[in-house]
Amino acid sequence: MKNLPIKLFKKRDDIDDRRTEGGGSGDLPKWILSRQELFEMSTQFLTVIEKSKEILINRVESDNFLPAILKISLKDKAVAKTHRAEVGKIFNVSHKFNFLGMSDECDLLIKVDDLKDAVLISQNISAIDKNAHGLSAIENMELFSPFIEVDSNVLKIRLINYNNYNINNIVEGMFIKSLNEHKIAYKKTKYAADLTIFKIENATIDVLEDIKGFEAMYSITSMPKLGVGLDSVDEEFTIDIKYPKDGVEYPIVGVLDSGIQSIPQLSPWLIADSYSCYPETLLDRSHGTFVAGIIVYGDQLQGKNWVGNEGCRLYSAAVFPDLKLESVDEDQLIENIREAINKRPDIKIWNFSGGMQDECDLNDFSDFGKFLDDIQQTNDIVICKSAGNCQNFKIPKATQRIPKSADSVRSLVVGSIAHEKGIYDLAETNWPSPFSRTGFGPNNLVKPDVIHYGGNAGILPSGLMASSGVKSFSTGGRTVSNIGTSFSTPRITSLVAALDHKIDEDFNSLLLKALIIHSAKYPNGVDLPPLEKIKHMGYGLPSDVEEILYNSPNEITLILQDTISKGSFYEILDFPYPSEMIEDGKFYGEITITLVTAPLLDNNNATEYCQSNIDISFGTYDRVKERDTNTRTILNEYGPDGAINLLHEARYSKKHLNNPLSEFAHERLLRNYGKKFHPVKKYAINLNELTQTNAMNALTAPKKWFLRLEGLFSAYAEARAVIDGTELSQEFCAIISIKDKRNNKDVYDSVSRHLDSNNFISQNIQLRNELNIRYGSSGN
Repeated sequence: MKNLPIKLFKKRDDIDDRRTEGGGSGDLPKWILSRQELFEMSTQFLTVIEKSKEILINRVESDNFLPAILKISLKDKAVAKTHRAEVGKIFNVSHKFNFLGMSDECDLLIKVDDLKDAVLISQNISAIDKNAHGLSAIENMELFSPFIEVDSNVLKIRLINYNNYNINNIVEGMFIKSLNEHKIAYKKTKYAADLTIFKIENATIDVLEDIKGFEAMYSITSMPKLGVGLDSVDEEFTIDIKYPKDGVEYPIVGVLDSGIQSIPQLSPWLIADSYSCYPETLLDRSHGTFVAGIIVYGDQLQGKNWVGNEGCRLYSAAVFPDLKLESVDEDQLIENIREAINKRPDIKIWNFSGGMQDECDLNDFSDFGKFLDDIQQTNDIVICKSAGNCQNFKIPKATQRIPKSADSVRSLVVGSIAHEKGIYDLAETNWPSPFSRTGFGPNNLVKPDVIHYGGNAGILPSGLMASSGVKSFSTGGRTVSNIGTSFSTPRITSLVAALDHKIDEDFNSLLLKALIIHSAKYPNGVDLPPLEKIKHMGYGLPSDVEEILYNSPNEITLILQDTISKGSFYEILDFPYPSEMIEDGKFYGEITITLVTAPLLDNNNATEYCQSNIDISFGTYDRVKERDTNTRTILNEYGPDGAINLLHEARYSKKHLNNPLSEFAHERLLRNYGKKFHPVKKYAINLNELTQTNAMNALTAPKKWFLRLEGLFSAYAEARAVIDGTELSQEFCAIISIKDKRNNKDVYDSVSRHLDSNNFISQNIQLRNELNIRYGSSGN
């Protein structure tokens, strides 16, 4: 029986804190250009600077003091922080940081404020011996020109962000003045703190010509529109109406959708307050009602214990109308969502089963995704977001990647798997639904994060679409079925709400997201290759709420939540791995580690949108050794000797890793995140799958165990922090589970004793005092 609560523990301030040490030989890279090559490149670059001087002179003559903008492409070998710093020595003149960020094409944007700066930059470019490293890192340099791609008459306009409040205000004023002079109507929407978008409707070719030459134009594209579909099928199925129990407090979930109909099944759960910015005549509450039905009745409707939520109060937020009557542009939808969320700051968990249709970019994160990130950070909330649907299976054609908006870093993005297979359905049970969009997101980000059941689909002999839908309610109160990631998402929303309600502590978005992802596994029998599993299914299908919060005696789950500052890291050299889990002289066990961070985000840095990262290492070592702090790069007095990080894929047998049908296949997750600045990292390893040599080196007793967490910040973030005088830090939540499925040792008690004997502060997670008896892991 699972009745042992998972545990929180803290690192020991005087023991586990370390100082980040320097490194590097100081030698120049092998790809540094010859003097002749440097001279030729310098000559080419000086021509570009001369053009920037002409721009600056012309602007000053017309009382325009905006900087000129350069676009620089770095060589693939030169993207590391050290090389970026060498490039900075050329352009950061007059004690200023002139990097503005990164374009959609992953080129660096650099401002040249005035003629004085242009002259100083020219001098640096001419100093080919002094700046050989920085010059060699540059592939190409040219003047920046705006990106323009339009296929509709509704324009979405973004201006250059100069990272200067006063200049940005001047630029907006200049642009608005220009629009007024040309009698062009506009609408201005703030997507995020430093991301403002202008919209122009019914734009003609003449309008486009009038605005595209504006000095501070960054991009002109077509304004995206919301897309949501619902074609439900009646079901011969009835369900008892359930009511909130007297005296019982329930979590509240905000439903950002088409509105919720007050049908008998849902009216007891609807709170009196609601939001809508549309008249009744423009509303069709079908989609929102179906979503709400799954949040409250999902398990009962399917006859399964998928989530384990006993009920949720519902806040209806009609943020889009009947799309058959009126379309919604992206900027209007964003304003509606912001207004609805700001109206109820007490609601911390929101469901958003909607979004755009266009595929997300490979390099840049979408403006809608940035908005979702910004509002979650600002309001301290969690948004569960659908991964989007695709009908390419009808053609047939490869499934589209996730759409813009589902590339939100902070949202829990949810894909769909099939709950059953009808005669004409394409997917096997538990496999990715044919319509569920796939990853990766920009910068190879894992999206969707998780999956849940959202239906199946296929093709009838007539050529029409067949479907096996999940159940919910129509606006008339009938039981109906439908398919889509719109309906897998509310199951995750319901699970987040149930976890938050069950945990008797302040709302903690990082912990909730980490618990969901940590519990996720791939369903048994899904023999997709490992990379395809991650792309289609994220980190997998989460467990139900009780399974997440409780352990059996042969396992333990530990939670470490803290903040890491620049210049420091955590290294726990007596991590409490159970000493009883040794067989034939070697440690064994199954270990799952999940790390979720709250990264620094920067809207102007394209693929480097995530500006901070935490690397995690876990493994064994031989002994603690003293270190010579008189050596220039050594700051810490002691450290591990013979440390082996067990989270490296190369240490494991390919025979095991490539076997999708092994007993551990549904748990296994090994991925090389490198320095990709991913805010979520997860590893699931079985020590039995190490190669023979690595097992001998890493697992032979007696060994000591370590856990190491080290923060990393981008060169851009570090430079900005110096200018702003801020201290760089990032929050994280790390969860470590250790299981013994071999001999069923009492892991829970063993690790608990080790925590006490090594002076860790630890405690059971605080849960609400409710009678809850659970037999086995099935929940029956």
